[in-house]
Amino acid sequence: MEKKKIVGIKLGSTTLVSAGKINSQLIGQVCRQVAKLVRDGWGVFLVTSGAIASDANQNRSKNLRSAVGQIRIANEFRLALEKFGIDGAQMLLTDEQLIDVSSQKTCLTKKIMQEAFLVDVVPIINANDVIDNEEIRALEQCADNDKLFKLMCLLVEADVAVIGFDQLGFLSLDGQVMHRIKACEIESILQCAKGGSELGHGSDGMRTKVLTLVELARARMQVCLMPAREDNFILRAVCEERDFGTRFY
Repeated sequence: MEKKKIVGIKLGSTTLVSAGKINSQLIGQVCRQVAKLVRDGWGVFLVTSGAIASDANQNRSKNLRSAVGQIRIANEFRLALEKFGIDGAQMLLTDEQLIDVSSQKTCLTKKIMQEAFLVDVVPIINANDVIDNEEIRALEQCADNDKLFKLMCLLVEADVAVIGFDQLGFLSLDGQVMHRIKACEIESILQCAKGGSELGHGSDGMRTKVLTLVELARARMQVCLMPAREDNFILRAVCEERDFGTRFY
């Protein structure tokens, strides 16, 4: 049987959650596009942030807020996928399950992912913030789940890697969208990569996204930074629409 092509999609907290409220409409649009890809024979996985942001109760620890918010986020994706006859599979991971490709846990994670692709199940992946304080601390410095997304793309040898976010693409210093970025230009590009999310999830979020996408581009993936609020942004990324979002080469 011919190996399926695989697309990984990552959505951040500010895209999914606003003032503690999950953007159900956006999740529905994402799942409609995911269903189209699955029907067309793709293997698809989603890395979703927003668990902590989904519980706005500041009197709780971030670990507990993550546990409360995670079930809310996962249920939104589950319900949206079920409308298209597709099962979602929640996977909460730490670096331990991904970073050592020869370890038993990493091999098991890859095996489960491959099985999911084979039977048209869509893994919904998040960092296990409930037990992983290191991940929560990392949010203070970098974008949430970008490292997790990179490791998962490399583990399953994704063909396409899409990060959806709130801008039209990567912006130059004069505010223009840069539609094509070469990995060899990284040092000059990083001068434009400033700021994190308005939720406080990452004081250096854009820089982290750029470094993540450049590394995946060097692994010969089709790599895209896409405006998640635009219609069909995932399908348009996969079909390589010109002058839409930013592509890394």
